[in-house]
Amino acid sequence: MITKTIKTVFSLLLVLALLTGSACWFYSFKGTLPPHIKNIAIPLFSDRTAEFNIQQSVTDQIRIGFIKENILKLVEEGNAHSVLYGSIQSIQDQPLVYTGGETGEAVTEYRLTLKIEAEWYDKVEDKAVFKKTFTAYSEYDPTGATDRTRDLALTEAVGQITEDIVNQILSGW
Repeated sequence: MITKTIKTVFSLLLVLALLTGSACWFYSFKGTLPPHIKNIAIPLFSDRTAEFNIQQSVTDQIRIGFIKENILKLVEEGNAHSVLYGSIQSIQDQPLVYTGGETGEAVTEYRLTLKIEAEWYDKVEDKAVFKKTFTAYSEYDPTGATDRTRDLALTEAVGQITEDIVNQILSGW
Protein backbone atom coordinates (compact mmCIF):
# COMPACT_ATOMS: atom_id res chain seq x y z
CA MET A 1 0.00 0.00 0.00
CA ILE A 2 2.77 2.45 0.94
CA THR A 3 4.73 1.53 -2.20
CA LYS A 4 1.69 2.22 -4.36
CA THR A 5 1.17 5.61 -2.66
CA ILE A 6 4.83 6.52 -3.13
CA LYS A 7 4.65 5.55 -6.81
CA THR A 8 1.50 7.65 -7.25
CA VAL A 9 3.05 10.69 -5.54
CA PHE A 10 6.26 10.25 -7.54
CA SER A 11 4.26 9.99 -10.78
CA LEU A 12 2.30 13.14 -9.96
CA LEU A 13 5.50 15.04 -9.12
CA LEU A 14 7.11 13.84 -12.36
CA VAL A 15 4.11 14.94 -14.43
CA LEU A 16 4.04 18.30 -12.63
CA ALA A 17 7.79 18.79 -13.22
CA LEU A 18 7.43 17.95 -16.90
CA LEU A 19 4.51 20.33 -17.34
CA THR A 20 6.32 23.12 -15.52
CA GLY A 21 9.56 22.57 -17.42
CA SER A 22 7.85 22.27 -20.79
CA ALA A 23 6.08 25.60 -20.34
CA CYS A 24 9.42 27.40 -20.38
CA TRP A 25 10.40 26.26 -23.87
CA PHE A 26 7.15 27.60 -25.29
CA TYR A 27 7.62 31.12 -23.93
CA SER A 28 7.82 33.77 -26.62
CA PHE A 29 8.38 37.50 -26.90
CA LYS A 30 5.79 37.77 -29.67
CA GLY A 31 3.28 39.03 -27.11
CA THR A 32 5.30 42.23 -26.72
CA LEU A 33 4.83 43.22 -30.37
CA PRO A 34 1.93 45.34 -31.63
CA PRO A 35 -0.91 42.85 -32.15
CA HIS A 36 -1.57 43.93 -35.75
CA ILE A 37 2.02 43.22 -36.86
CA LYS A 38 2.47 39.55 -37.73
CA ASN A 39 5.31 39.75 -40.25
CA ILE A 40 8.18 41.84 -41.58
CA ALA A 41 9.88 42.52 -44.90
CA ILE A 42 13.57 43.36 -45.07
CA PRO A 43 14.43 44.85 -48.46
CA LEU A 44 18.03 45.20 -49.62
CA PHE A 45 19.82 47.75 -47.45
CA SER A 46 21.29 50.78 -49.15
CA ASP A 47 25.04 51.30 -48.98
CA ARG A 48 26.98 54.49 -48.31
CA THR A 49 30.35 52.76 -48.16
CA ALA A 50 32.93 51.78 -50.74
CA GLU A 51 32.81 48.11 -49.66
CA PHE A 52 32.25 45.64 -52.48
CA ASN A 53 29.00 43.61 -52.25
CA ILE A 54 28.48 44.61 -48.61
CA GLN A 55 24.78 45.46 -48.89
CA GLN A 56 23.77 41.96 -50.01
CA SER A 57 25.80 40.16 -47.35
CA VAL A 58 24.66 42.48 -44.52
CA THR A 59 20.99 42.29 -45.59
CA ASP A 60 21.17 38.49 -45.90
CA GLN A 61 22.76 38.13 -42.48
CA ILE A 62 20.10 40.33 -40.87
CA ARG A 63 17.33 38.35 -42.62
CA ILE A 64 18.84 35.10 -41.32
CA GLY A 65 18.99 36.62 -37.83
CA PHE A 66 15.27 37.42 -37.98
CA ILE A 67 14.47 33.92 -39.20
CA LYS A 68 16.46 32.43 -36.30
CA GLU A 69 14.83 34.72 -33.73
CA ASN A 70 11.40 33.76 -35.09
CA ILE A 71 9.59 36.78 -33.68
CA LEU A 72 8.10 37.91 -36.99
CA LYS A 73 7.59 35.94 -40.18
CA LEU A 74 9.81 37.17 -43.01
CA VAL A 75 7.71 37.99 -46.12
CA GLU A 76 7.91 39.99 -49.34
CA GLU A 77 7.39 43.74 -48.97
CA GLY A 78 4.03 43.73 -50.79
CA ASN A 79 2.54 41.32 -48.24
CA ALA A 80 4.19 42.78 -45.13
CA HIS A 81 2.60 44.37 -42.08
CA SER A 82 5.93 46.05 -41.33
CA VAL A 83 9.20 46.78 -43.12
CA LEU A 84 12.74 47.11 -41.82
CA TYR A 85 14.59 49.59 -44.02
CA GLY A 86 18.33 49.89 -43.57
CA SER A 87 21.31 51.87 -44.73
CA ILE A 88 24.93 50.90 -44.14
CA GLN A 89 26.38 54.23 -43.06
CA SER A 90 30.04 53.34 -42.54
CA ILE A 91 32.63 50.66 -41.99
CA GLN A 92 35.86 51.85 -40.43
CA ASP A 93 39.07 49.99 -39.70
CA GLN A 94 41.22 51.59 -37.01
CA PRO A 95 44.52 50.38 -35.57
CA LEU A 96 44.02 49.05 -32.05
CA VAL A 97 47.23 47.24 -31.02
CA TYR A 98 50.78 48.07 -32.09
CA THR A 99 53.94 46.08 -31.55
CA GLY A 100 57.48 47.26 -31.87
CA GLY A 101 60.17 45.35 -33.67
CA GLU A 102 63.49 45.74 -35.40
CA THR A 103 61.83 47.22 -38.47
CA GLY A 104 59.63 49.61 -36.46
CA GLU A 105 56.08 49.51 -35.23
CA ALA A 106 53.43 47.30 -36.79
CA VAL A 107 49.69 47.04 -36.28
CA THR A 108 48.77 43.62 -34.93
CA GLU A 109 45.07 44.23 -34.29
CA TYR A 110 42.44 46.42 -35.89
CA ARG A 111 38.99 47.40 -34.67
CA LEU A 112 36.22 47.27 -37.25
CA THR A 113 33.35 49.68 -36.55
CA LEU A 114 30.07 49.21 -38.40
CA LYS A 115 27.23 51.75 -38.38
CA ILE A 116 23.80 50.93 -39.78
CA GLU A 117 20.77 53.17 -39.77
CA ALA A 118 17.55 51.17 -39.49
CA GLU A 119 13.91 52.21 -39.64
CA TRP A 120 11.07 49.90 -38.64
CA TYR A 121 7.95 51.01 -40.49
CA ASP A 122 4.42 49.93 -39.56
CA LYS A 123 2.56 49.60 -42.88
CA VAL A 124 -0.80 48.90 -41.19
CA GLU A 125 -0.83 52.19 -39.26
CA ASP A 126 1.34 53.97 -41.87
CA LYS A 127 3.96 55.27 -39.46
CA ALA A 128 7.58 54.78 -38.48
CA VAL A 129 7.92 52.88 -35.23
CA PHE A 130 11.58 53.83 -34.82
CA LYS A 131 14.51 55.15 -36.79
CA LYS A 132 17.88 54.69 -35.15
CA THR A 133 21.59 54.28 -35.89
CA PHE A 134 23.15 51.09 -34.54
CA THR A 135 26.90 50.70 -34.02
CA ALA A 136 28.91 47.54 -33.40
CA TYR A 137 32.60 46.75 -33.01
CA SER A 138 34.80 43.73 -33.51
CA GLU A 139 38.55 43.18 -33.62
CA TYR A 140 40.63 41.31 -36.15
CA ASP A 141 44.23 40.36 -36.90
CA PRO A 142 45.47 41.91 -40.16
CA THR A 143 48.55 39.69 -40.26
CA GLY A 144 46.68 36.44 -40.83
CA ALA A 145 48.49 34.84 -37.89
CA THR A 146 45.15 33.97 -36.24
CA ASP A 147 41.67 33.03 -37.39
CA ARG A 148 40.41 36.54 -36.44
CA THR A 149 39.91 37.76 -40.02
CA ARG A 150 38.23 40.95 -41.17
CA ASP A 151 35.36 38.93 -42.63
CA LEU A 152 34.78 37.30 -39.24
CA ALA A 153 34.89 40.71 -37.54
CA LEU A 154 32.32 42.06 -40.01
CA THR A 155 30.07 39.02 -39.46
CA GLU A 156 30.28 39.50 -35.69
CA ALA A 157 29.46 43.22 -35.98
CA VAL A 158 26.43 42.53 -38.19
CA GLY A 159 25.32 39.87 -35.70
CA GLN A 160 25.52 42.38 -32.85
CA ILE A 161 23.51 44.92 -34.82
CA THR A 162 20.91 42.30 -35.73
CA GLU A 163 20.50 41.47 -32.05
CA ASP A 164 20.22 45.18 -31.19
CA ILE A 165 17.56 45.71 -33.89
CA VAL A 166 15.53 42.72 -32.67
CA ASN A 167 15.77 44.01 -29.09
CA GLN A 168 14.69 47.48 -30.24
CA ILE A 169 11.68 46.00 -32.05
CA LEU A 170 10.72 44.00 -28.96
CA SER A 171 11.10 46.88 -26.54
CA GLY A 172 10.80 50.08 -28.51
CA TRP A 173 7.24 50.30 -29.71
